[in-house]
Parts: sequence; structure tokens; C-alpha cells
Amino acid sequence: MKNEGADFDSVLKKAQELGYAERNPEADVCGYDACRKIAILTSLAYGKQVDFEDIYTEGITEITVEDFKYADVLSATVKIFGTSKLVNGKVQAMVAPVMISKEHPLYAVEDVFNGIYVKGNMLGDVMFYGKGAGSLPTASAVVSDVVEAVKNKDNHLYVEWSSEKQDIVPFSECENRFFVRAKKTDDIENKAKEAFGNVTPVCAGIDGEYAFITDVMTEDAYQKAVGASCDVINMIRVDF
Repeated sequence: MKNEGADFDSVLKKAQELGYAERNPEADVCGYDACRKIAILTSLAYGKQVDFEDIYTEGITEITVEDFKYADVLSATVKIFGTSKLVNGKVQAMVAPVMISKEHPLYAVEDVFNGIYVKGNMLGDVMFYGKGAGSLPTASAVVSDVVEAVKNKDNHLYVEWSSEKQDIVPFSECENRFFVRAKKTDDIENKAKEAFGNVTPVCAGIDGEYAFITDVMTEDAYQKAVGASCDVINMIRVDF
């Protein structure tokens, strides 16, 4: 979609033909697979049980070619992220498309590759990168797990992961910046400012639309602002 301007359905069909997407692609395109993975990683990171049902999940099915045109103007791109972070001692987790700039470490992750980006208070930035789809990479991962299990069949590998439930910050309280595409009206600029406060307009030459990026605000505040202001075509969270 980003490189060729193709629509979502066409690209998904090609991915299925190449064996990168399942016959039923719901787990991937709706974000469910990423949600389960970030639940596991969050449990490992903080040592408590995290249920994937407690994590807000949003897929990529509503992302359009127009979204990428705006991203290009901003020297950015759109990726689906599974995100988990500790903010003021509380765990936040979500899965959703995110607009990131060229400076972001995950910007260059393309095609069938996956990336895991870890930022630690002592460790700094670390990234793990490799193929996440296709018959051979998948077979390699499965065989590796089988071999590891056989080698340790008489050993107990200790993992600090208790059955105690990890509290996740309510999604409505999480803070983000938002890229918003709205239907253009005579007073849309004033309405956007009244509802969202300081906004940065973004122009990609698309008729009938007014796009902008908000300042940092909670998910709840965003929803209230949308309800009081404009007819939104699409929204993507921003990480820059």
C-alpha cells in the first residue's frame, strides 16, 4: 500500500497467494495475533499474568491509500504496533496502527519481517529483527522449540511469571497524539481548534478533506472532542 499505492484488499489477496497471510487472515489484519504476543511479552516483562482480552486491539482493515499519502507528506509511514510500556509505575498496553517517522527504529521493517523494539531505563534501545512469515521461517521456529523442549525434558526452566493478575491502565486514560482526517466544511478549521485545542494541519492535496495532528490527549478526551466537532473519515495514532 505504501510503496505502490495499492488498496488493502488487493495487497491482502497477494499476501495470501504468497503464503504470508492465512486463508482466514482475521488474526493478523484485526490485530489479534499481535495482541496475544504483546500479552505474553508484557507478562514476561513484569512477572504477572496479562490476559489478551484486557488489551485494547485495533486492526489495519480501515487503513487506506490516502492515509499513506498523508504519511508521505510527513516523512512517515503506518505500522501496526503491539505496545506495552510502564508510565508512572503503571502498565499500559494496546494494539493499533501507528504513524511513525523515518527516525523511528521500526520504520524500515517491511515485507514479511517483524521487529521488537525494547527501550529500557538502563539498557537504552535494543531491537530484534527477522522474518515473521513464510513456510521456512515458521518451520525453523517450530523445530527450534521442539529441540529446546527435548533438550530440557528433565529440567525446569524458571520463568518469573506469577498467576497474579497484572493491572492494565484503562485504555480511556492512555495518552496519545492523533492524526485525524475529517470531511471538509466551511467552518472545519474553527471546529477542530475549538474541540481539540492546538492542532497542526496536514495537506496531501486530497479534495473534500481537512487533516490535522492533535497535541497529546487521552483516548477519552479524543472521543469527546470527535463527538463535539467533526465528521471523521479516519484516525491514526501518532508516535513522533
